[in-house]
Amino acid sequence: KDSALKRVIKVSALPPEHPAKQYVTSRLIPSAQHYKLFYSPKFKSWVNSIIPGKFEYTEHDEPRLIIPFLDEKKTLFGFQGRSFDPKSTAKYITIMLDESKPKMFGLDAVDKSHRIYMFEGPIDAMFIDNSVASAGGKIDSIFKLTSFSKDDTVIVYDNEPRSKHTIAKMESAIDNGCQVCFWPPSQHIDVNDMIMAGMTPESVKAAIDSSIYKGLAAKLQLNIWKKV
Repeated sequence: KDSALKRVIKVSALPPEHPAKQYVTSRLIPSAQHYKLFYSPKFKSWVNSIIPGKFEYTEHDEPRLIIPFLDEKKTLFGFQGRSFDPKSTAKYITIMLDESKPKMFGLDAVDKSHRIYMFEGPIDAMFIDNSVASAGGKIDSIFKLTSFSKDDTVIVYDNEPRSKHTIAKMESAIDNGCQVCFWPPSQHIDVNDMIMAGMTPESVKAAIDSSIYKGLAAKLQLNIWKKV
């Protein structure tokens, strides 16, 4: 219902031949999730209509996929703009409209009475039930700004055992008392890769549920996992 989102187009309303619709379909994002995604033909101009002067230069504007961040009342408090250009130096641009909110996708639909899966990217979260995405937000601040229970939330980072950045984030999550998933050996980096390689959402979820560690056990597992 937000006026800013009324000025862009829902992906669910785009015709099948539209490039944005074809992109979303090619990523195998479930059709039931398409209404959560929007298309802006001129991303910077649209952002400037919400936050005047946010982008000083708009002459090289481009279309982007809009991934809204909505709170429990379905109020827009931020969003990501995902580039369609595979060579883009800024694949994701994250804009926060309310800095008091956690930088997170999925707050509008998550059920806190059941296990929550917290991924890095919103697209990955669209494949697994009761999921959210940290979208670049820091774990400690996310738990401070939400009522999520660390005992009922699983942190699922990308499958990058040789990435120092990913290892550092996992170490921080473990030190914060979080439950962390350690992916089994695989060449697939994230959930979307796994789905596109032929896995089902159910099999991906089963792989996560069988690889959850916390505390000392998580620290020991991290030492094993990062040498894979």
